[in-house]
Amino acid sequence: MSDTSRDYRILMALHAVDLLERRVRQWGMPWPVKRQAALQEVAEARKALLRARYSFLPARMLAESQEVARVAEAATKLIAMLVPQQRPRLTGSQALAFAEIRWALAILKGLKSRLLLGDENRPEYAVDVVGVEVVRVEPIRGTRLYATRASAGSVAFTIVTNIEGIRQGEVRAAAVLPPQEFSGVISEAMYASEPIDRGYLGKRVPPRLLSGEVAAIVRRITEGR
Repeated sequence: MSDTSRDYRILMALHAVDLLERRVRQWGMPWPVKRQAALQEVAEARKALLRARYSFLPARMLAESQEVARVAEAATKLIAMLVPQQRPRLTGSQALAFAEIRWALAILKGLKSRLLLGDENRPEYAVDVVGVEVVRVEPIRGTRLYATRASAGSVAFTIVTNIEGIRQGEVRAAAVLPPQEFSGVISEAMYASEPIDRGYLGKRVPPRLLSGEVAAIVRRITEGR
């Protein structure tokens, strides 16, 4: 029997639900939202996650369950409610809030795929960790940080890093953790490895190639639940 009550993937999804609820309640975007309808879907996602958490099913069986399907359904409805079809140009606190909303929805949508990684309860399985190519590196004036753009095929990320010597063309693992703002730049992920083989580009990178920082951050986010 799997102890799903401690599964980092479910705990991270619950963190995403908390974040979504807060952002919807504090809605400050320059487009309208049906707040009560959105909060109802957030509540349904939370209920389904709590049922999943205490199901004690094997991970792959849980991935195919009605509970996980309901989480994905709620995320799909929330995307339609909260995310405009054309990506808006936002700055400051609005830009960070929008990045957090998109991250939280991706966590919920991707729960099934992360559960399909199997029964091993690794913190690194709680978020997406994908091989990306560094396509642009620019220093952030007045800091020791770099604003980079990284691509994983059809998906791209802005990543702020303090890695000196990071180079365009490198392939590294990027952990898609909750967004953070650094000197006015929203970082959508974190580099989580040294340069790796190009064969990992666009694919999930195994934990053995990752720095321990990913696991430490996941534990810190999910502790106390």
